[in-house]
Amino acid sequence: MTGKETSRDPAPVFAASEGAPVRYAELERRARVWDRLVMIAAAVVLAVPLPFVRFESWPAGRLILERPVLPWSSFRICYRTLPKGEPVEEWYRFDWKGRMTPSMDGPLPLLAVSGADVPLLRWQSQPDIPLDALFEAGEFLKVETGWQPAILWPLRTLWSGWKNQDFPSQKGGAG
Repeated sequence: MTGKETSRDPAPVFAASEGAPVRYAELERRARVWDRLVMIAAAVVLAVPLPFVRFESWPAGRLILERPVLPWSSFRICYRTLPKGEPVEEWYRFDWKGRMTPSMDGPLPLLAVSGADVPLLRWQSQPDIPLDALFEAGEFLKVETGWQPAILWPLRTLWSGWKNQDFPSQKGGAG
């Protein structure tokens, strides 16, 4: 056996452009630098503020829906008028700054959800969300738009879901 065959030094994987071999240590250093750059880029992307819209019941404050807003985002409120029961569809869109058009006047953007039947909320082309809890309680639909970092959206949604969840009382026993 020759000394080359029993050597513990790894063989070069790639040849550099100058003809010198590139060692594993150099590849590992490049991989660590790349990992750092990717982590920094991901943190920057998640910290970028985006416009969001929140639909809540008012005055109870139950979260109905929260979505990021893009310039082509829209939602519709569908209901039947009293007393004739004619269907009405109110369509709202958003501009490049995350504001609703047509804008609602007043201190709070509230939508009355009254009519002959349960009103429906439709975000974009997703399935309708029946607003039956608001309709039965006689509450308003509060629509808020605001800017927040993208990372806060799932955290805020989890927090609101946990805060507004009605847990059954624990009375003990297995049955």
